[in-house]
Order: sequence, then structure tokens, then C-alpha cells
Amino acid sequence: MPGFLSLRWILTNSNADAGLKFKTRDDCCFLLNLPGYIDSIVVRDGFYESEVVAALGLYAGTDAVVWDVGANFGLHCATLGHLRPDLRIVAFEPNPREHARLLRHREWNAPNMQTCTVALSDRRAYLPLHLGPAGNSGMTTLSPWSEATYSGKVMVAAARGDDLIAEGLFPAPHVIKIDVEGHEAAVLRGLEQTLHGSACRAVILEDGISDDTEPKHLLRSAGFEISVLTRNERSDHALANFVARKPKTV
Repeated sequence: MPGFLSLRWILTNSNADAGLKFKTRDDCCFLLNLPGYIDSIVVRDGFYESEVVAALGLYAGTDAVVWDVGANFGLHCATLGHLRPDLRIVAFEPNPREHARLLRHREWNAPNMQTCTVALSDRRAYLPLHLGPAGNSGMTTLSPWSEATYSGKVMVAAARGDDLIAEGLFPAPHVIKIDVEGHEAAVLRGLEQTLHGSACRAVILEDGISDDTEPKHLLRSAGFEISVLTRNERSDHALANFVARKPKTV
């Protein structure tokens, strides 16, 4: 019967208090909360937006620094760290609940990965982080959408990425992944020096389909060429994933 083996596996590996411990096709373990939006797609399809991990690995090269801005529970960064232990990965996730899951997934899959609870933005401040609705923590954002419903908010520390690098707190990234639910432009403004430098090879980010968005303008002004990534899983929604790369990059 279709789905029988998956159902049996779920029932035998579930814990109502702790969630579902699930192993992806990349042999990584994650504690999933069903019926959460992203978590359910991982169980159904084996992963969520695997094209993002593939692009990060492709453009990182060897022994590179990768930043995951808006890491959520660490599906992409922990998987990348597991598959590519040569990379130095820094994961930024200010949501306290998801950062706790991120730490667990770091322990299980990529113990050398660094994590940070500071949110990246275009200024140093304490800002209200609007928490996604129950079942979709991926909607958590510093830039709330007027038509969305949020489960609450917490105050978090925010900083410019360029400042964190200048202060020696984190190494400058060669590749950056950004998924911060509408706050992408602010993150990019806070990384202006990094983006204009020669070391940053590529940025993978979620953005609107339109070619005329502020994040795309900021990336093009820094010398990046932008193309859309084809989705591998059944995760279509109003936004798309893009790769911005410097000319002559892989």
C-alpha cells in the first residue's frame, strides 16, 4: 500500500513530547515537529529545497566560509556541514525555539558548525522578531507582513554583518544563504562591504519572482548576476530561490 512503510516508520519513531526523529536521504538526523509545514515536506519528499544545499556546495569550493542567515532549525546548514566537513559554516538564527533545535541538529550532524542568535540587519539595535504561526516557524521575521498572522514576538539583538566581520567575531563569507522572510534587503545593506569585495562568490536567497526587487538591485549593484534555482521538491509557493554569482564564478 502506498505510504505504508513511511507511516509505519513514523509511528514507531514518534514521541509526542519530543517530535519525530527523522533521517533524511543524506543520512542526517533531524527532530521534526509534525504537522509543521517544512517538517511535513521533509517527511514526504525526503528533504525541503535541496537545490539550496546543492548550490551552496557548488559555489563554496574547498575550505570556504559559508553563512546561513535565517537558518531556522538547520536543515540546510547542518546537511551541508555533514556532507562537506571541509567548510566553515556560520548559522544565524535569532528565534529562540528554532535555535534550540539548531543546536541539537548541529550536535547530531555537523559539530564544527558555529551558530549565532544575533539577527542580521542594516543596523545595530534591539528589534522585535515576529514569530511565525504554529506549524510554520519559517515565517518568523523582522519585517512582518500586514496580511500574515504571527504567534507572538520577542526582542532580539540585531547587527550588521560587515560589523561582525570587522570586529573579528566571524570570518568573512565566500558564500551566503539568506532566507529571512522579507528582511533580505536589510541583511544585504548590512553586508555592503562584503558583497563588493572579491572574496564573496555567491549569494543564495529567497525573493519574489519579480526581477524588480530591492534585494536583486542591491546584488546587481555589487556585480552579481542572478538566476533562478529549479525546485527539486514539491514546495512551490509565491517566492523562489535565486543564486547571485560574480562573473567567472563556477
